[in-house]
Amino acid sequence: MAVVPILTTPNDILHKPAEKIREFDAETKKLITDLLDTLRDAKDPEGAGLAAPQIGVLKRALIARRFYRDPDNPEIELSKEYVFVNPKIISASEELVSGMEACLSIPDTYGLVERPKKIKVKALDEHGEVVRKTLTGFMARIVQHEIDHLDGILFTDKLVDGKTYTEQELDAMYSENAEEL
Repeated sequence: MAVVPILTTPNDILHKPAEKIREFDAETKKLITDLLDTLRDAKDPEGAGLAAPQIGVLKRALIARRFYRDPDNPEIELSKEYVFVNPKIISASEELVSGMEACLSIPDTYGLVERPKKIKVKALDEHGEVVRKTLTGFMARIVQHEIDHLDGILFTDKLVDGKTYTEQELDAMYSENAEEL
């Protein structure tokens, strides 16, 4: 297992664009393993995705995690990781949706970001095979967020209202707006 420290702001590497991966070699496979191990190890908070620049590697690779309920026991949340090497958004819906985002590289910070609701992505998977995925909802948001990392862009660069919130402020906002059961 190769868990690598996750870089946090204000590290300059997080604002640099990553280079295309030219060869699917042992170095690329190690990078994918490091990303998977590091994301799986991130528990508090648990990460939804991780891009290579976040572990100090300026290469175009990312992991996105899809969360879903166990069909046999809906109270249990499961997840599956997807590898995207040299990902490229080949189309995006005109319809935009706003949602709160957070980042393992910007601890205890949340903000509202607007993104296309649906995207189509072309990339290489963990075996170096070309994949095309149509993504919607939270998975589309995760992949767009992580591709931004590959371009040296943080979610705080894209805030709708320019405001960030701590977890405590976010919890207070949600509890004020919660309905009584």
